[in-house]
Amino acid sequence: MSPDPRKPTKADRQADARSRARALREQRERAERRRRAGLVTAAALVAAAVVAVVVVAVLSGGDDDAPQAAPPSFSDSGGFTTGDADAPVAVSIYQDYQCPFCAQFEAANTDFIDARREAGDIAVTYYPLDLLRRLGDYSARAASAAACVAEEAPEQFAAFNDALYDNQPEEGAGGLTDQQIAAVAAEAGVPDEVESCITSGRYTDWVSRVTDDRDERVQGTPTVLVDDEVVPLEQFQASVEQALAGTATS
Repeated sequence: MSPDPRKPTKADRQADARSRARALREQRERAERRRRAGLVTAAALVAAAVVAVVVVAVLSGGDDDAPQAAPPSFSDSGGFTTGDADAPVAVSIYQDYQCPFCAQFEAANTDFIDARREAGDIAVTYYPLDLLRRLGDYSARAASAAACVAEEAPEQFAAFNDALYDNQPEEGAGGLTDQQIAAVAAEAGVPDEVESCITSGRYTDWVSRVTDDRDERVQGTPTVLVDDEVVPLEQFQASVEQALAGTATS
């Protein structure tokens, strides 16, 4: 019996897929030429990004094992910078939202950090890690939520960072649920549209990767650097003041 002429064959489907992929590639090339000519609108840029995702899906057929995308606003080493990037002193804070010592450091220094950051004296880069993964997945989920807020509502990141510590569960107690983390975010002023990113755990795999690839000086949390030098936690504020004094006289 001859095949039903109305039913596409495997070769037909492959040819059709190649044709769609070729059309999509040509569409991307046209969009790029328009961008270079300065004629691409913001809406067209969004469309081009969607096309790029579709092209990858068509050509690869999807890959569940592909590396999870990093949040674009974070550095390759997993840091999100708040404040004026050109501030005279750079502070780096490596933290785990389940770490009680991190909560203690935050409580002791948040007012100082806020004041110095708002004055333009320091830029503060946060590195959310899951060093306490042996106790469960809360550290990774909380850090993923922080990445979501940094991406979609960066102006609320500092408030959400503080709120996570204010609502920190006991170490090893299992942690907050994704819905509870989203509620903490809402109380910190994070818009409702960020909730889906938080509850999906979008960046949990990325958090684990940057934790594994972290600066070798970071053996525990919190680890704090002032101008790329690890400082004792009890000397943090004095170290910042000393660094600022050095910039004033240089």
